[in-house]
Amino acid sequence: MNVFRRIFGSSPEPTLKPEFDASVAQRLAAAGKDPTRVEATPAELLEMPEKPAMAGFKGMVRLELTLDGGGKVVSVQMDGAPFDQVSTLESWAENWVFAPAKMEDNTHPCRMVFEITWS
Repeated sequence: MNVFRRIFGSSPEPTLKPEFDASVAQRLAAAGKDPTRVEATPAELLEMPEKPAMAGFKGMVRLELTLDGGGKVVSVQMDGAPFDQVSTLESWAENWVFAPAKMEDNTHPCRMVFEITWS
């Protein structure tokens, strides 16, 4: 099953456009490059373990994942998670598999945000 359909339901896959945070844009500018003209592709979610059941919880959790240059999740920040489920959600997100982000044919670290709903 398509990963985005498992996360977001039957709606079509979102279109992801690479956006550079301020620090990346500054480094590009310092190197004399225009961030709007740099060839880049975002990390691609390849595999996500089954979403954990959270009995009694209904709502949305916002996950901000920091990926290293190889696409491995190295940090998880979240908003909206029940306190007693934070470690479960961190472990779950750390096991997601990504193809790494690329900029000018080189892999690089990045951040990705996902909003996951439990109903």
